[in-house]
Amino acid sequence: MLTGAISAKLFAGVETHAAPVTAREFYNAGTRLLAATNFAGAETMFESALAAQAERVQPPALYNLGHARFGAGVELLKKGPDAQKVSGRGNAALAGGAQAIHSAEAALAETNMDRMVAAYLAGRGARHELRAVEKAVQSAMETYGKTLLKWQRAADDFKSAAELNPADTNATRNAEIVERELAKLIDQLSRMQALAGAMGNQRADLEKLLSRLRGQIPAPNAPPGAAGDDDDDDFPQPDSLAGQKENGPREGGQLQVPLSPETAGQILDGLSLDGTRRLAMSDQEGKPAADRKGRNW
Repeated sequence: MLTGAISAKLFAGVETHAAPVTAREFYNAGTRLLAATNFAGAETMFESALAAQAERVQPPALYNLGHARFGAGVELLKKGPDAQKVSGRGNAALAGGAQAIHSAEAALAETNMDRMVAAYLAGRGARHELRAVEKAVQSAMETYGKTLLKWQRAADDFKSAAELNPADTNATRNAEIVERELAKLIDQLSRMQALAGAMGNQRADLEKLLSRLRGQIPAPNAPPGAAGDDDDDDFPQPDSLAGQKENGPREGGQLQVPLSPETAGQILDGLSLDGTRRLAMSDQEGKPAADRKGRNW
C-alpha cells in the first residue's frame, strides 16, 4: 500500500547495519524495515526513535509509523477471513435454520412420527451449521477488531505528524484516508455483530424445538445420538467492538467513528487492498514526494 521508490543503496538485501542507538539510527532502521514490509519491526523501530525525543526526527518518524500501522492492518485483513464469503455463509445458515424451524413446527403440529424424525435430523444439521458459522464470524470480528486498533493508531500518528509539521499536507490527507477506511471497517464490524446475534437467536429457537421433538419421539424411533444431544455448549456472543481504541504515541483525543450499520453497503470491497487508493508518502514540507518513503540521515 506504500508508494514511492526506495533507494537501492539503502535497502539492498546484502547490506548489513549496526544495531541502532540514536534516534536517527532507529528511524533509518525502521525505514528499511518498512520498505521490506516488515511492519511489526518497523513499528518497533519508529517507536524507539520517538522515545529518544529527538525533535527533528519526530515528524517523519510519526509519519512512517502511521504507514507501518496502516500496512499491518491491511496485512491482517488479507490473511483473515473473507467478509463476503463469511456473510454469504451466514445468510445461507440463517435460511437453512428458518427452514428447519418451519419443518419442526409443522411436524410437531401434525404429530407425524416420520416427519418429526426427519425434522429432528434436519434441525440438528442446521444447528451444526449455525454453530460453525458463528465461530467463523467470531474469527472475522477478531481480525477486524485488531485492524481497527492498528488503524486508529495510524490515524493518530498522521495527525501528530501534521501537528508537528503543519506544512506536510500529506500527513493530514493520510489521516483522512485512514478515517474513511475506519468508518467502513466499523460498519463491517456492526454488520458482522448483527449477523452473529441473528444466528445465536435462531439457534436458541432451534434448540427449543429440538428438545420438544426429542420429547415426542419414542426411544425405538429416536435417531442415533439423540439421547445425548442436548449438552452442547452455547457459542459465546461477541461483545460490541464499537469505540475500541488504543493509546497512540501522543496525548489527546482518540479517533471516534460512529457506528452506521444501516448505511453500510459494499464493506470490505471499499477497502483499497488492491492498490487503487494509496497513502501519500512524503516527509518534505508542504509537498508530496513521489520517489521515496522517508528521509535517511
